[in-house]
Amino acid sequence: MMARVISILGFVEKIAFLGSCGSILLIMLVTVTDVFGRKIFGYSIPSLYEFTEDYLMVALVFLSISYVYKAGGHVKVDLLEKHFPNFIKIPLHKFLNLWALLFFVLIALKGWDVGVRAYQFQEVSSSILAYPLAPAYFLVPLGSALTCIRIIEAIFSGESKEAEHELGID
Repeated sequence: MMARVISILGFVEKIAFLGSCGSILLIMLVTVTDVFGRKIFGYSIPSLYEFTEDYLMVALVFLSISYVYKAGGHVKVDLLEKHFPNFIKIPLHKFLNLWALLFFVLIALKGWDVGVRAYQFQEVSSSILAYPLAPAYFLVPLGSALTCIRIIEAIFSGESKEAEHELGID
């Protein structure tokens, strides 16, 4: 059962990560197009900065956060941890994962509330295009929920070999 959930999570996570990669490519494409348009034709794309900020940056961060967690790419401060004995490192790592889980659960719940409220009130951007903001807001709980599942996996199914190596337990 757990293996099935993890494989489905991996599939959803890959789609989300591809969305994040597409977001950064789109940021680069529209920004370069805007700069050339401004320099050559004297015309800038209206509301590009706001759209990039409201949609593309949110997608870039929250659609990739679970994948980065799985890959062990988040910032870690291990100045003191490397001097701890192994019998302290494992419970400490699990305790820190529990705090991270709590943090991302709170982000997911609050993000869901904000997304639902934006959908109900049909909240739109303050830019000239007035595009809806609810889809961007729903990316926050999606990415946070995927990260929560990854953290739960790390807590209950044991650490991956990479994490054990990183902790110096292998």
